[in-house]
Amino acid sequence: MEENTHLKIETIKGYGGSEVSICPERGGIITSLKLKGTEILYFDPATFNDRTKNVRGGIPILFPNVGPVADARYPNLPQHGVARVSSQWVMEKNTDGNDFIETLTTDEDTKKLYPYDFVLFISGKFNEDGSFTLVQAVENKESKRELPIAMGIHPYFKVSDSQKKNIKFNFEGGEIATHSIEQWADTIILKNPKVLGGEDSVMEIAIPDLGVLMINASIEYDTIFIWSLPGADFICIEPIMRGLGGFISHPEQIPPGKTYTARATFSLKKTL
Repeated sequence: MEENTHLKIETIKGYGGSEVSICPERGGIITSLKLKGTEILYFDPATFNDRTKNVRGGIPILFPNVGPVADARYPNLPQHGVARVSSQWVMEKNTDGNDFIETLTTDEDTKKLYPYDFVLFISGKFNEDGSFTLVQAVENKESKRELPIAMGIHPYFKVSDSQKKNIKFNFEGGEIATHSIEQWADTIILKNPKVLGGEDSVMEIAIPDLGVLMINASIEYDTIFIWSLPGADFICIEPIMRGLGGFISHPEQIPPGKTYTARATFSLKKTL
C-alpha cells in the first residue's frame, strides 16, 4: 500500500537521540518512541495508512473504555472507545521542545457514541534521565452528571516472534505472563505491581534484542493486559484502569468539573 501523505506526523525530540512521533488526526496515536536512539515500538504502516482499519502498532489511546462494551446504554460505543477513532485531536508543542500536549474535546461524533461532555488530554515529556512520561487526563465538563471512565493505553513493543518465548516479566505477578506465552492471544490479565507491592513497584520486562524495559505505571492503572498474536513481531503491555467489562460494572466516576489523571513512564536499559 502506498503511503498516505495526508496523515501528518509530528515529532518531538528529547535528550540524547530520544524522540516521539504523534499523529493527532489518527486517533492521537503515538507512532514512534525512541529512547536514547533506540526505537521501542512496533508499528504497521499498512494499517496506519488505511483509515478503514484500526492501527496495529504504536501507542493507541483508549478512552473511555478498554475492550468491547455490551450495554444498551452505549449501543454504538466501539471497542477501545472514541478517542482512537477520532480525527479531531489538537496538538500543541511546548516552547522548550521536549514535550507536547494534545486534546480531544466532545463533539457531535463523540456524543453519538459516548453521550457526555469531556476534554481528554494526552501529554508527553522526555525526562533528563532518558525516560519518557505519558500522561492521560480527562476533565468532566458535565454540569451535574458524573463521567464514567475505564481508560488506558495500548503500547506495542518490538520483539521478533521467535524471541517472544524468551521475554521475562520481572515483577510481582509477572511470572504468570512469563510462563503463559501460549495464552497471550487470549490476553493475560495482571495487576499493576503497585497494587501488589506498593508505590515503588515498577514493571521490569527483559525483551531480547531490545533490552530491559521499565514501565512505571501509576496506580490509577489498576490492571495490566499482556497480549500478542502468533507470528507477530510485537508484545502489547497495556496499563489500563479496569479489567474486561469494568467500564460497565465498576467504572471510575469523575465528579462534575473534576479531572482524573493517570501516567506511565517508560525507560530502557540496553543490557539484559
